[in-house]
Amino acid sequence: MDISVVIPTWNEEKYIESCLKSIRSQDTRAEYEVIVCDARSEDRTIEIAEKYADKVVISDMRSIGIQRNLGAKQATGNYLVFIDADTVIPPNYLEKVMEKFESDPELLGFSARFIFSKRDRKLVFAEKITNSYLDFRSKVGFAILPGFNTCVRRDIFESIGGFRDVPLEDGEFGFRMRRSGKTKYFTDFYVITSSRRLEGMGLLGTIRYYLEMDLATKNARIGRLLTYNKYHRVDSVMLQKEFAKIFNPNAFMIDTVIRNYIKKKVDDLQFVDKVTEISKSIAELKLIARVDKGDVDRAIEFIKKRAKLKKLKIKKY
Repeated sequence: MDISVVIPTWNEEKYIESCLKSIRSQDTRAEYEVIVCDARSEDRTIEIAEKYADKVVISDMRSIGIQRNLGAKQATGNYLVFIDADTVIPPNYLEKVMEKFESDPELLGFSARFIFSKRDRKLVFAEKITNSYLDFRSKVGFAILPGFNTCVRRDIFESIGGFRDVPLEDGEFGFRMRRSGKTKYFTDFYVITSSRRLEGMGLLGTIRYYLEMDLATKNARIGRLLTYNKYHRVDSVMLQKEFAKIFNPNAFMIDTVIRNYIKKKVDDLQFVDKVTEISKSIAELKLIARVDKGDVDRAIEFIKKRAKLKKLKIKKY
């Protein structure tokens, strides 16, 4: 097998079919497989994925780094291509992947430039600025590998341990790749991706995010000063404040029974920084509108699985 394409998903029914159709429509001599690693989506993502993917792997952890790693473990290709669910690849993309690796034995990994699927002046400006910055970094030997399209030799991926379960996992992965050898950001081919990050963070916020991303993965002291340091490190004080905000009975409809239920569950956890772990999990589960017992149970299960990975002991209920 030449190429294994790995797509991590969670509730991506809006995008996943277009993504998978584009992968299945490649004009290439490469033998390739498609692997979707899903974090137990609650919509039709898995149903759609099963129509197109060679393998659908289920992850009990909703972590894009862990999901990519699980998909990679099922891969048989010499090259790994990581594509995000909201990204579409042109028909020549996988052929270009083959050409890049075959023409340069020293090349360990790379990404291609991107364009947004929505075309307006603001988005075109943002993609030009960001692509220019990423191209410059590559030319001076400090390539950044955006996670929505990252290509890497499988043996190198395995040797450095794959992605880590950390914020800004693609920036951290790219940093370790650079330390291992040659990486590039190519502008002679591209992917088409959604603008949902830009729409959520704003134009200047998105540009600044990419500018700061690499700095934050290098130095924790620098990361503390950056606008988007929350993507890089966990600030326990901030998380505790967020926890209080989420469970403030004046802000959300949480009755006495549910508050007591939450307190009992929290008190049963047998490790330090309980509030930090709970708040992190609640934030990841996006439990922000109304909390009920089912939500609490989901959060606790998420915490238990996270703690298990950290080899922490938790009391069984």
